[in-house]
Amino acid sequence: MKKNNLILLGLVLTFILTSFLVNHQQNTSNPIDDILAKTSNDKLPISIVLYDMDTRQGDATEDKYFHKYKVITNVNAPQKRKTTTTDFLPINREDFVKNYENMGMEVASKVMGTDGNIHLNKVPAPLGYANYIGNTEYGQWKTNNEGRSYWAFAGKYMFLSTMFHVEDYPVYRDSYTNYRRNYHRQRAYYGSIGTRHRYGTGSRFSRNTARSGFYASDRSSRARQAYKQHGSSRYFRSDNRSGYSFRSRGEYFGK
Repeated sequence: MKKNNLILLGLVLTFILTSFLVNHQQNTSNPIDDILAKTSNDKLPISIVLYDMDTRQGDATEDKYFHKYKVITNVNAPQKRKTTTTDFLPINREDFVKNYENMGMEVASKVMGTDGNIHLNKVPAPLGYANYIGNTEYGQWKTNNEGRSYWAFAGKYMFLSTMFHVEDYPVYRDSYTNYRRNYHRQRAYYGSIGTRHRYGTGSRFSRNTARSGFYASDRSSRARQAYKQHGSSRYFRSDNRSGYSFRSRGEYFGK
């Protein structure tokens, strides 16, 4: 009888703990959704960049995860453009793992299209790729001395070249074509330099353009350890190295 009671007690405690963890994940709102919802249409286009990340030991059942974002409103209007950096905002473990490799990348954008409709994208991409590079409203493809085609912003939009670091990290047409055909609004794109990522966490681009101090701090090792611990979990396994799942939740495809 006592044995049965102990088994029953164990099952009840397991159920309570599981319910707590599930509810905790669900009750942690997504800061990106909150930012987008609070941004009025007169501040579009908006770009949200993953600026920093951290994780801290929480209570006995769950660690705590945080993101810091750089939010740029009126991206294409220098007189109105405003850049703000958020505080560290709590996120759930799933979103932390999904976005571990997206440091320095645009993780969300919202623009007013020429058709008068609002276009939302929440698939991570290098800065400028989703809406500006390759868009003839903002520039054109030119050919360098080696015969390679690269993107050049028009004079009135040269500030975008600086904002997206295109001057130091040129965007070549063959790479961008690959992005448009195989990644745009479908899955995260990191480019490649040999076997390494050109963009994203740990890339030379991210290390050289980051201003948050992430790579020189303990946050870097804490985040890496958390990703190693949870990134291979069956709950977060994906079809790409980033841990970013594109099949689990439809909103990541954008609209």
